[in-house]
Amino acid sequence: MKKKGQTQGAIQRFFTKLTNDTTESEGLSKERSEDRINQQAAEYGRQPQAEDQGSPNPPSPALCEGTGPDDESQNESEPDDFNPQSPEPPRPESPDSAASNDISRCLAKGSVQRSCAAPPGPDDISQSRADGPVQPVLKVFPKTQHGNRKRAFIETWYKDFTWLEYSVSRDSVFCYPCRHFSLPNAPMSIFRSESGFSNWKKALCRNDGFRDHCRSEHHRSAVFAWTQHKLVNEKKTSMIESINKEREKRVRENQIYIKTIAQVLLLTAVQNISQRGHRESEGSDNPGNFLAILDAIAQHDSLIEKRMNAHGNARYTSKNIQNEILETLAEMVQVDIIKEVKQSEVFSIIADETKDLQKKEQMSFVVRYYYNGTINESFLDFVNAEQLDAAGLSRLIIKCLEKHGLEYRSNLVGQGYDGAAVMSGKHSGVCTRIQEVAKYAFYVHCKAHCLNLVIMDSVKSVTEAGCFFSLMQKLHNFLSGSYVHTKCHDIQKEMYGGQPREMPSLSDTRWACRFSACRNMLDRLPAVYRVLQQIGQEKDGDRATDARGLLAQLDVSFIGVLVTFNKVLRQSKFLSDMLQSPSLDLAAAVTRLCDYIITAPCGERRVNKDDGESFKRHVYYPVLDSMAEKS
Repeated sequence: MKKKGQTQGAIQRFFTKLTNDTTESEGLSKERSEDRINQQAAEYGRQPQAEDQGSPNPPSPALCEGTGPDDESQNESEPDDFNPQSPEPPRPESPDSAASNDISRCLAKGSVQRSCAAPPGPDDISQSRADGPVQPVLKVFPKTQHGNRKRAFIETWYKDFTWLEYSVSRDSVFCYPCRHFSLPNAPMSIFRSESGFSNWKKALCRNDGFRDHCRSEHHRSAVFAWTQHKLVNEKKTSMIESINKEREKRVRENQIYIKTIAQVLLLTAVQNISQRGHRESEGSDNPGNFLAILDAIAQHDSLIEKRMNAHGNARYTSKNIQNEILETLAEMVQVDIIKEVKQSEVFSIIADETKDLQKKEQMSFVVRYYYNGTINESFLDFVNAEQLDAAGLSRLIIKCLEKHGLEYRSNLVGQGYDGAAVMSGKHSGVCTRIQEVAKYAFYVHCKAHCLNLVIMDSVKSVTEAGCFFSLMQKLHNFLSGSYVHTKCHDIQKEMYGGQPREMPSLSDTRWACRFSACRNMLDRLPAVYRVLQQIGQEKDGDRATDARGLLAQLDVSFIGVLVTFNKVLRQSKFLSDMLQSPSLDLAAAVTRLCDYIITAPCGERRVNKDDGESFKRHVYYPVLDSMAEKS
């Protein structure tokens, strides 16, 4: 993206320099033209005079042949008595070559400049070269008396003489190229005078009017300069258009390339796969998922291949660029979420802190809101939590809400955290501090967390259950060894076929997730028995000893507890998923929970924990009977 900005800046600087150079060239050419006028006025002792309408082509001092040195000295000594009809001093060049050389010199400097700041003529015709010939079309042109009849300007003359421009205020015509492109030494003509030409009777005469003016040398020179001026402008416009098209092409290519990179990064993020490799040099065997996917796309897209093979930092594949694009994508998602929250007005927040891989505390924020007929729970942000006390966490939550522009004082109607004292304290906890600034923010202890606490405390109060899960963890550790793991998979394929099942590790914080461990152990228990028996008969002493010890503990009591917890944890897992669902229906959750309430006589009388038979008779057997009836 920085490279793109540099390209645009370079093009902008180029246009600025081009404009400045053109302005300086035009100013210099104008100054030189004015100097030539002043020099000629000093030489001839006069400014160019207007020609008479009846004699439109008087001899010009710049084009007449000289007669001798006496006349030249007379002009220098008596400039006031200078006669325009008298011959000028001898000139070394012919009139045609002089005019051609003047035009060439002017074109070499830039474009031919007019000899004065404002050309003569009324205000309703062109005032600069940029205006072009003014050719108004009237329904009826005014008529004037010429001879024995009235005559008027004819519109079709515009097509026959494209250099004409008509003044409505003067009812006369002017020559556009002569007014703006005449050479400094060109004689004055009625077509570039203040009054203009209006003798419509002689307009199309052979030796007068438009045709005679077209044959004049100074008009031809002006038309030639006008034509060259238009060609220069067309080339300049064509060059600018070419530059703009090239720039637009470059911008489109950059957009396609950056969009491809963003799509690859989005793919890796959604699929939860790593982006960068250990070594990303050209000789690396595994440069990472991000570059590998881009290389695969480049094989089918020439544009991507061209950019991937570019030199320097034009490839936009560095870690900094990746982070910037990911942050931009994250901001786009956050903007959409905030927009939906603001449209729904009221919302709730769910927050929890945890440690990342670098052992830094991070607080995650989730917003819950009603939008478009459904309840949505959207992750909003991760924030580093430097202070873990109630005051620090409260400020962190409020700062996050203010950062995203959410009105929490009147629109925050709920807050959900875990049951830690720092979060749920009635006097100085986070929920209490938030309610001081947002009075409608009702605190709710996370029900899934409550269920997890209930299961954890219940299991810890039963010794047999604690020993059961300890044995389950030891079985996981033993079966996860490389040798045993391979042997266990081979035996499962031999006995059951299909994909073998893993024995997952037990989670200390999410007890409901232990259901998968109990389910896999119950379904693959014969295979586990066979693995332990075969390894127990091998010569490897340590491994065989461990296998025999674990096999001895897989007795009937273990099987009974395994069946019990497989049933209990299946329902608790279902209930936990329901409590964590964004579209939670509390009434349905309560009904589902009531279906699995087990009534036992242990609540009616005291049971001696040391009396195993009494425990089985009053607690264990009723639980098994109730589960058997409902299954």
